[in-house]
Amino acid sequence: MSRSIVACAVDTGETTIVRVKSTGPATSKVTACRTIRYGLDALIGPKTSRAVGKMSDELSQWNDEPVAISISPRKILTLPTWFPAGAMQEERKILSRIEAGFFVNQIDEWLWHTLPLARQQSHPESFEEQIILFYPAEPAQQIETELGRKRKIESMGLHFESLVSLSSGSTAPMAVLELEEQYAAFMVSKGGRAEYFRYWPVNNATEREFFAITELSSSPTRVVKVTGLASEAGVIKRIAAGTSCRIEPLTLPPQVTFSSPIKGSPSPTGVVRAVSTALMALYSSKN
Repeated sequence: MSRSIVACAVDTGETTIVRVKSTGPATSKVTACRTIRYGLDALIGPKTSRAVGKMSDELSQWNDEPVAISISPRKILTLPTWFPAGAMQEERKILSRIEAGFFVNQIDEWLWHTLPLARQQSHPESFEEQIILFYPAEPAQQIETELGRKRKIESMGLHFESLVSLSSGSTAPMAVLELEEQYAAFMVSKGGRAEYFRYWPVNNATEREFFAITELSSSPTRVVKVTGLASEAGVIKRIAAGTSCRIEPLTLPPQVTFSSPIKGSPSPTGVVRAVSTALMALYSSKN
């Protein structure tokens, strides 16, 4: 049975909105794609409700469809930890909150999600490795609250989770390098599950490129997909020169097609984040 969902990828400067419809067991079609020229920066402060109202207006033509939201803040905090193997979702929430209480000040000012890492042979059998990803509660929490008054919010989280999900159905590792003005991240996933994740705050381009070259030097695959708002051609060229990897733009899987022209010239990064968020929500809803 065909199902559709609307997804919003909210980064610092803009929001990309897509509508994605499942067309088969493993195929999907993007039936609408547009960009709004405001993002998290414009949503912070007293104008949050008004700005979210504008976002809600953009979504109004699909009032009967659920919404999936991904957030891309300037910086996050990461905490590697271990949970008991087989812990249920509610137990993971309790354990995450306990960890948060020791890790951040003013806990109510933060939201977090866990990114499970695939088991390695060196891991103890009774525990599973996790990365807890912390990000500011506002304006993310108000976006969810305001939109949730009129719409069903299918899912909400950081965009890293949906990028990892792009490897679903593949037995080959997918390496993704993400470059942003204030951070760099490198992740390797297979079958929709993260096997490796590193995140590093940076102050300038030199730090960003040093992180990238260091991580790519130990990449398990020689082909690395690059994304992010700071992944400019000159930067990619310098990183490629310092490694033996072939660096290619991160694109959507071939099973995803577009039926409508993209409006507003959103960045390729925004489109990938939005569509992958929709795909993750559609996939998860079937399980």
